[in-house]
Parts: sequence; C-alpha cells; structure tokens
Amino acid sequence: MATLIQKRAARQQRREHREQLHIQRAAARRNRVVIASHNINSNALKELANELSSRLGYKVYRVTPERIAGRRSIMFYPGVDKVQQFRAFHSTATPAPAFSISLDEARNNLTSKLVVVRLLTSAAEGRGITIVPKEELTQVAPLYTEYIPKKKEFRVHVFNNKVIDVQEKRRKSGLEQKEFQVRNTANGYVFCRNNVVCPDDLHTTALSAVAAIQRTQGAVDVIYNEKQNKCFALEVNSRPGMTGSTLKVYADAIMEQLQ
Repeated sequence: MATLIQKRAARQQRREHREQLHIQRAAARRNRVVIASHNINSNALKELANELSSRLGYKVYRVTPERIAGRRSIMFYPGVDKVQQFRAFHSTATPAPAFSISLDEARNNLTSKLVVVRLLTSAAEGRGITIVPKEELTQVAPLYTEYIPKKKEFRVHVFNNKVIDVQEKRRKSGLEQKEFQVRNTANGYVFCRNNVVCPDDLHTTALSAVAAIQRTQGAVDVIYNEKQNKCFALEVNSRPGMTGSTLKVYADAIMEQLQ
C-alpha cells in the first residue's frame, strides 16, 4: 500500500515539475526579443537579427506584427512615401524644401531657380530624380521640390527618439572633388563618420522630421545651406542599410533600450 502511495506521489511530483517547467519556458519565451516588421525579408533586418542573437545568446526571430504574441518587440514600421513626408514636414514646421504635387503648382509656387523633379516617391539613392531650371519645367511628376544649394549633406540616425549616429556624405578619396547636385554612390559619394562637424540645428531638424511622420526611429537625410546657416530635412528612411559600424550603433541602442 505504501509503495502505491509513493508511486502516486512521485507521479504527482513529476507532473508538477513538468507544469513548472512549462510555465518557466513560456515566461522565458515571452521575455525574448523579436524584430517585428511588415518586411521581414529585409537584408538590414536580417543583419540586425544576427547581431542581436549573438549578443543575447538566443535566436532573435523576425516576425510580422501580428505574430509578436506578447513577446518584447523591436518594431520597424513601413516607410512613408515622400509626398506624405513633405506634407508632414510642412504641417509640423519641420525645416524642409518647399514642394508641389502638380506641374502647374510647381511652375507658379516654387521660387527656386532649379526644381527637383521626383518621378518616384518611394525610391532611394536618387533614383527617379532630375533637376531642371524652373523655366524648363515640363515633365509631369507626382512630386516637385525646390532645389536648395547645400554645403554639406548628412544622414542622422534616430532611434527611440534619440540621435544615435551622424554620418556625412563625402566624395571618395582619390576622385576629383567635383560638386554634384545629387550626392549618391553613383556619383562617388560615401557615408563618413570621421571629423564630422554638425551644424547647430542638425539634431533638432532630424528629430523633428522623425516626429513629423509619427515615428520614433529612422535615418534622416538632411542638407545644410551655408548662406542661410540652416538645415533642411529631405526624407526619413525607415530601414537604412545595416552593416559595419551602422549595425553596431543600432544594436547598441537596442541593447540599451532592453536594459
């Protein structure tokens, strides 16, 4: 009889132990971090997930928002097209070039000598951009912005409403230091971190641009006009490339947030 009671007690202990393990594992799973995005196949987010996995000691998964399932999440929201961004910038008094969304408006309302014609509103690296004298403006496009001459161009990385990194676009060493109206890799420009001197209003302009589109993070392209001594926001990139130092900067910021 005693043996039967002991066996039942042992079985009960094993059941309680299994239930406790299940509870602990479920709690640990809820406490784990996931990267949430509508575009989980982004190369940038793959790199970030790998970096966080190595730091946290477990696999950080990339999931769509509906699959967060109560876990701690680092959310990367979809990008906002450039027309919506410019509307948001101007409605919140974020310094940005004047813009128009029709050819007639651009001809009548933009005051700059040159006009930036944007055929694409969700492209990167200057794709779909042409810059023409205002009097030669004939092309129909979804977005036109005034061209503001720039002494410098920056990319300001914002995460959790803080500036975490600043890069300046410069032409590669060894190339003729020719000035280009569009500064992109095709024209020999790269992002640099060494000896970057930030204009006084660079950080506030970038933070204002991110807040204007109702985000807490993004990589903001900002130009500096020396004559006006003023910065202007051009766009907020929702998922900047993440390699090398940029990857480390974002991973550091996320680890700080998780503490």
